[in-house]
Amino acid sequence: MDDLPDDLTSVGSHHGNQPPTETGQEVRSPSGPDPDSTPASPTPALFQLVRETDANRIQVRVHSARAQVSSPEAETIEEVGQYRTVDELRTALREAPIEGRIAIFEDAKTETVLTDDDATADHPWIGQPRYERITFVSDDAAVSNYVNSLDRPLA
Repeated sequence: MDDLPDDLTSVGSHHGNQPPTETGQEVRSPSGPDPDSTPASPTPALFQLVRETDANRIQVRVHSARAQVSSPEAETIEEVGQYRTVDELRTALREAPIEGRIAIFEDAKTETVLTDDDATADHPWIGQPRYERITFVSDDAAVSNYVNSLDRPLA
């Protein structure tokens, strides 16, 4: 500490000029999200709703969340819409005539088929990517015909 000038004190405060309070710059803070909004959540899948006119079936096809799916090219299959959220899918199912139909859930994980005689648009399994296809048919005979037509063996 021999190189300190003699006129500086070792104790005390700075005696220089005070910094200016006005810098001439305007500082802006970005506005945050609306406090009343809900947080964003990733979509679990892309849901494609189609109507098979020749078989009188309505079907939900589940694709990966980032999929870009084109409309079916078959003449007997009409695309109702594609939805990225479960709520949008449920709204579309309410508008489709699924009331009174039997739902066939194809479980991709266990390769089984499950049916529900009283499925509505609010069914808890609708919107879960585990069920890669959900088909709504009119009666028990249509359930048997559909399950027998599947190309893979299901338990």
